[in-house]
Amino acid sequence: MGESIAGIALPVRQAGAGDPAKLAQLEEILERAAERLGDITAPVLALFYVRYPGARQAFVDHGCGYTERLEHGMVDSALYCLMTWFERPLEVEIVFADTVPHHQLLDIPVAYFAGLQEAVVDVIGQAVDAGDSESLALLAELKREILALIDKYSE
Repeated sequence: MGESIAGIALPVRQAGAGDPAKLAQLEEILERAAERLGDITAPVLALFYVRYPGARQAFVDHGCGYTERLEHGMVDSALYCLMTWFERPLEVEIVFADTVPHHQLLDIPVAYFAGLQEAVVDVIGQAVDAGDSESLALLAELKREILALIDKYSE
């Protein structure tokens, strides 16, 4: 494909895996976002910190002097999970089954974890034309399913 967003190559569709139609539609949305927005890391973090101002200190506290690297890594991880959801949902579920409780052990609110995922979807959605109801519906479905999965693994 050749496109990337936040430095992550967009997924290559695998026959027989997940939901190929939704995956193809998501790939189109991500390609459009890559073309229109480029690296989404800065706008995702800006939106996330507006919604969760206390999260900035959590990144400082857990970044061990490498706050920016942690921020970028978390955005990359969130994006990876979104990109992978329609192709390999079980893989994303395994990731969340481990990472949601891990963040809770670190006293990071689940709202921060979920909020970052939500900010990634919302920023990608900014690249979708307002009249493209199918793409907007797919992003809404993706957000709803990812947030439900996070909720499932929170205590």
